[in-house]
Amino acid sequence: MNFSHMWSSALTQEIATSDSTKLFTDARRQQAVNNGVLQFVDLTECAVRQSTVTSSHGVREYNLLSTVNVPDGDFLRLSKQGPEFHFTDTASHVQYITGEDFPRRDINWLNQYQPGWRDSTGGTPSAYYERPDGGAYYFGFDTPPAITAGQSAKVLLPYVARPVIMTASTDVPFTFAGLTRTDLEPYHMAGVHYAAYELEKLRGDAQAVQTQWQLFSSYVERFIRACRPKGGRQIRQMRNYFSEARIRRVERSGLIADPWA
Repeated sequence: MNFSHMWSSALTQEIATSDSTKLFTDARRQQAVNNGVLQFVDLTECAVRQSTVTSSHGVREYNLLSTVNVPDGDFLRLSKQGPEFHFTDTASHVQYITGEDFPRRDINWLNQYQPGWRDSTGGTPSAYYERPDGGAYYFGFDTPPAITAGQSAKVLLPYVARPVIMTASTDVPFTFAGLTRTDLEPYHMAGVHYAAYELEKLRGDAQAVQTQWQLFSSYVERFIRACRPKGGRQIRQMRNYFSEARIRRVERSGLIADPWA
């Protein structure tokens, strides 16, 4: 579904009027559809991109709103996937610091549990934080990395990307840096329903507003359900206590446990 069809035919069907010059002007229709696509991306994290930020020795923070760190300038927020810190030594061995070894910490947490963290001039980062400052939004290390000659480091930053604003009739939703997510075509109507949700407010029809919000939300829920792991889910114990007890009994008897028993 291209942009022209979304803000004209599809939206006309939802709000039950072809008015495009008085209350539901072309400009309002187009803006509302773009708002809808943005809201869908924000709520679903369906558009995650990855930026690579080269780390420098002793540098603690990087502005994520800078096109140096996020070249396309489409950063919305870090995704739930979480960042990774990669350190390469002089022998080209790479150390990956990720997941539980690289958690997010708030500055208040660092002040309380890692007093003096701001005094660190170089080492191995063990956590990261996010900090807004006026027109900037910083990603920072609890300990700035120590990088000597022959070594290198970088941060992989998966982030939720802002979709390109559609303006031309042939534009397609969910386009990022010239590439269109064709797999998201079943969710194009989400932008239309959100647009109808916004425009119905101008008409003052509270019931229609609620209906269109529910329709938009149904697409969000549909996407989230589709992303869940397929098939049954099993719960397994972290430890097999019965097996451990059997092995201990065998060990106490002086026999060797048969792993195939």
